[in-house]
Amino acid sequence: MSIKGIDVSSYQGVIDWAEAAAAGVQFAILKVIRKDLNPDKQFENNWTGATDAGVPVQGVYNYSYAATIAKAKSDAQAVISVLGERTPMVWLDVENDIQKNIGQTLAEIINAYGEIITAAG
Repeated sequence: MSIKGIDVSSYQGVIDWAEAAAAGVQFAILKVIRKDLNPDKQFENNWTGATDAGVPVQGVYNYSYAATIAKAKSDAQAVISVLGERTPMVWLDVENDIQKNIGQTLAEIINAYGEIITAAG
């Protein structure tokens, strides 16, 4: 048995969520913030569109540019601010070139980010 999900951001433009649901999409993961820590330009539209079409938002993701613990903490606070009362799973996407070869610091960044997100519920 397979489960069909998609991850989306403003880069995919405006999504027809009813069409996605009809095509068998069973869940979505949405980009929540941009590099400037503002909400992804389609985040609210995607959240509303997906949920209105019956596609559960399984989680949100933050493509990370954090190379320091302080930056990771500010990013986590920005995500919490955008989510408000919503409590989806939060994914931290750590693949940016700035994070290469920083060794143990990357683990510390991930842990610091996770602590703030977890504390927020």
